Amino acid sequence: MIVNAEGVVLSRRNLGEYDRLAVVYTETFGKLPVRFVGVNRPAGKLKALSEPAVWGEYRLHVSPRSEFAKAVGGRIQASFPDLRGDLDRMVAALTCCELLERLTVEHDPSPIKHRLLVAFLAALEESPSPWLPLAFGLRLVELAGFGLRERAPASCAGFWSRLHEVEPAALTLLEDQPAAREAGLRLLREHVQSQTGRPLRAFEFSDSLMGVPA
Repeated sequence: MIVNAEGVVLSRRNLGEYDRLAVVYTETFGKLPVRFVGVNRPAGKLKALSEPAVWGEYRLHVSPRSEFAKAVGGRIQASFPDLRGDLDRMVAALTCCELLERLTVEHDPSPIKHRLLVAFLAALEESPSPWLPLAFGLRLVELAGFGLRERAPASCAGFWSRLHEVEPAALTLLEDQPAAREAGLRLLREHVQSQTGRPLRAFEFSDSLMGVPA
C-alpha cells in the first residue's frame, strides 16, 4: 500500500552499503522506521529527506510483511538551514528529536506531538532561545503522562509555568539564566533517563562539548 504522510526525521543510520534507515515521526501514523534505498550512492535520491530534523511530505510503501516502511518519494517542507549552520541550535534540535524518539512507541500517532516538534524546530530556526530544548522536553513528558509541572527547581520557580505554556517563539522574551536553565535540564534529563533506562545521546554530546566528565 502506498501512503502519503507528513513527518519529521528523528534519527537515521546507515543500513548496508547504500541504504539508510530513518525514524520518522509522522502526523498520521506516528513513529515509523523508514528505509531509504540507495540514498548513499553518488546519484542517490531522497538523501536530503532522510536527514534528522527535516520536515517533509513522504510517499511511503507500507506492507504488513515488512518491519520497515519504504520511502518511494516525497518533498521537503522545511530543512531549517539557519538552524543547521549553528552548532548549538543543531544540538538543541537533535535533543528535541531524540526526546520524541525515546518517549514514543511505534505506530501510535499523536498529531499534537508532531505539531509540537515542528513548532519548536521552526522557533529554533527563526526565534532561537536557549530555553527551547527544556521547554520542549517539559511539554513532551507532560503529554506522555509523567510531567514535571509540580517539580520546578527553586531557581526556575518564577517562570516554570511559562516554559510549559507560552508559544515557542515567545521564549526569546525570557531572559537566559544559565544556572537555572541547567538545573531544569538536569531535572528533565534524570527524569527521562529514569523512564527510559538509558541516557540521551544528545545530552552526552553537549557534555562533551563543554568538557563535562562522563
